[in-house]
Amino acid sequence: MTDQEPLDLGTTELSADEEARIRRAHDLDRPEVFDERNDVDRRARTRANLLPEELGAGSADPEAQAREVLRDSDVRTEIPESAPDTMVERRESDA
Repeated sequence: MTDQEPLDLGTTELSADEEARIRRAHDLDRPEVFDERNDVDRRARTRANLLPEELGAGSADPEAQAREVLRDSDVRTEIPESAPDTMVERRESDA
């Protein structure tokens, strides 16, 4: 079974009501549901195989580390406002 701590949105500019709505809509307070919907456990097992450049640094728990990286990526993908400082700015050409 996976860690049951609520998933972190990081620092946002969302109001408390908007954050609560987003947390409900994306199951951030129910990580087991979030993980199942995003197939995090299967993906973590695959990703836990360290790349050659990662083997040097090692990991005490590669699967848990992979799960956290995947969760963070999935949260940022589903909820772009969860990481306003890392959002890619998109501009349209004037031409």
